[in-house]
Amino acid sequence: MKLLRTLLHTLFVPVNAVLVILMVAAAFSDRVSPETSLAAAYLGLLFPFFLAANAAFLLYWLFMREWKPAAVCAVAFLLCFVPIQRYIPLHGKVNPLPKGQVIKVLTYNVMNFAGKPHTAKSPNRLIEYIIRSEADIVCLQEYTVAPSGNKGLTDAVVQKALNMYPYHSVIDLNTARWGLSGVAVFSKYPIYNSRKIDYNSDYNGSSAHELYINGKTLFLINNHLESFKLTQEDRTRYSGIIKTLDTETFGNLKNTFNRKLGPAFKVRAKQAEAVAREIQQAKANYTIVCGDFNDTPVSYTHRIIQGNLTDAFAASGRGFGVTYNQNVFRFRIDHILHSPNITPYNCTIEHVDYSDHYPVWCYLQLN
Repeated sequence: MKLLRTLLHTLFVPVNAVLVILMVAAAFSDRVSPETSLAAAYLGLLFPFFLAANAAFLLYWLFMREWKPAAVCAVAFLLCFVPIQRYIPLHGKVNPLPKGQVIKVLTYNVMNFAGKPHTAKSPNRLIEYIIRSEADIVCLQEYTVAPSGNKGLTDAVVQKALNMYPYHSVIDLNTARWGLSGVAVFSKYPIYNSRKIDYNSDYNGSSAHELYINGKTLFLINNHLESFKLTQEDRTRYSGIIKTLDTETFGNLKNTFNRKLGPAFKVRAKQAEAVAREIQQAKANYTIVCGDFNDTPVSYTHRIIQGNLTDAFAASGRGFGVTYNQNVFRFRIDHILHSPNITPYNCTIEHVDYSDHYPVWCYLQLN
């Protein structure tokens, strides 16, 4: 038994040391632009895995009463406290909503409404969810509808179904495609000055809006930043490697990831910088930035866009939030950010399987 313990100690100490270094490096990788180093971007993406591995090692060292390596793990967790809290907020109780101006904001990548129509006999589940949410402001990504006059799901059909929202704005991001495809905002408050934010992208984009809420101006940005464009085949192949450790497929998958992930990281960096400039130039009373960032809380994209804003889930959510829910690709890439003069309450990721993303909503008090 003593020999086994010595062997495990000899093996685990260097492995744990490497994982500690990787976790700390990943925690602060968002300081480096992907245009400078793609390695930093990949580290940030893997942060939760390094976190889980080091947590397992910490428990092991404590169980084995190995205090020195346990102390090293503990110090690493302290160094990474802020990124950990951003990724896995530990707010236990659900706070009651205060009196005053509180609005409910919902962001949802609706995956082209799953390609389903919306009729009285066969309602579209995504539209039904939006209605049930009773949100005051709804930000949608992958808002794809059929051309006017088509028998499928058209913009007019969606507007009629969501008639509890007297104001709406749809920004078409790709007029060359069949129908309308872009980002949309539905609101119970007046929307003015809607426009597309200028940055390079073939299919993705961001929109800027001004909303008037009881005499005050809210600057709203709805994002759908560059995606990795991984096909279902790519995801299935990755899942197979994770489950079976099929090294024969690993080389091809590595090439696919380098070809798709690397360029997407770089494109999003530029897009994030463009969105950040819009936020800095805004002169409204309040600011809300939400949508599908296609990047995690520990990423250059998230850090640049957040700036002085508050991450609503980090400030009022609970637990390890996952918004993208396909196969093993489970990350929080949908976010709600807001200016410091707004207080968030009970930011929630609702696990409904209507899309490849879960919806995110939050109550926001305009102070």
